[in-house]
Amino acid sequence: MQKTDPVIFIIVAILMLIGALFSYSLPIFLEMVKNWGEYHFFWRYLLFASVGFGWMIFLSTRNPDKWFEPLGFSILIISGILVILLPFLPESIAPVIKGAKRWIQIGLFKFSPVEFFKLGVIFFLSWSFSRKLKTTPSVKEEFKLLGPYIIILGIFGGLISFLLSDLGQVLIISIIFMVLLIAAGGRFKVLGVIGIVVILIAIIAIFSKSYRIERMENWLYTMSATFLPHPLVNGSIANYGQVISSLNAIHHGGIFGTGIGNGIFKLGYVSDIHTDFVLAGIAEESGIFGITIIFGLYAILLHRIFKISNRSSKKEYQLFALGVGSLIATQLIFNGLGITSIIPLKGLTVPFLSYGGSSLLAFATAIGMVLMISKKAKL
Repeated sequence: MQKTDPVIFIIVAILMLIGALFSYSLPIFLEMVKNWGEYHFFWRYLLFASVGFGWMIFLSTRNPDKWFEPLGFSILIISGILVILLPFLPESIAPVIKGAKRWIQIGLFKFSPVEFFKLGVIFFLSWSFSRKLKTTPSVKEEFKLLGPYIIILGIFGGLISFLLSDLGQVLIISIIFMVLLIAAGGRFKVLGVIGIVVILIAIIAIFSKSYRIERMENWLYTMSATFLPHPLVNGSIANYGQVISSLNAIHHGGIFGTGIGNGIFKLGYVSDIHTDFVLAGIAEESGIFGITIIFGLYAILLHRIFKISNRSSKKEYQLFALGVGSLIATQLIFNGLGITSIIPLKGLTVPFLSYGGSSLLAFATAIGMVLMISKKAKL
């Protein structure tokens, strides 16, 4: 076996250092209000990043022919069970935060099983598609073959969307499913039908909750009032005040930013500026220049991951690396479009930059598995 891809190590390390820097700079107002101390989020980010990076290095040294499938199935089964149990756990273990049960809390540790479940789904689809979805005689036969996948993912999607109130994660999983389906040899006709079904389910999910309808109206109002001469609908920016502040923070940063630590919109105007709105906070303090460098790093990272996918020896490895790259790219794009009001905000983390232990560890595991299989790729 050849050595793992060193460029990915370097890029991830740089992104984690940037994440640590802004985990110190951005949440200063929240730390002051909660009287937590100015290094509260910094030390926690550093802890999870160090553990995640060490775990990533460990995985990269493993033999994929022995480790890849046992690890993938373990992640899928454990995270799947936790996702099923999560809505039914007592609030002492699964606290309701912002109206939803999405985390399991044991002592000071808070864990989001959905972050790992996405990785488990990518593994399962890559493992299963590489064995079953090769050649089918007709569209009808392909639908029969995909039926169990659609039913199982539909059940989990409904659980995550309706009981965990996390429609954004369902959309991410749906996009990855369609990407891997096409890459595995699925027909575009089948993809089109599945895409229509996903859209219809998303519409039903939106209209099933009054708060989601209100959010859509307020998003349409905010987006159209920002980018068009007149608003498309009657609405309010009350629920999108953070997005307006996010746009103002990006504008305030200009080309070169206000300087690290000198942002003003982190001072209570954007409450989640170290998590969902981290790109806005970085844009204010480092400007378009800093954001361009960050997106350049992601572009290099994605290029290397897709290169591993393209040159891996096994179809299973190809699909997995493609799925991981698609996950990183989709969350990055959705977050960037959401904080600028171009699409509704989904509450998705920015890989390696947003504060959050579950996200950091899940993405570190994903990259570690990609590095593991890179030893089998002809780079």
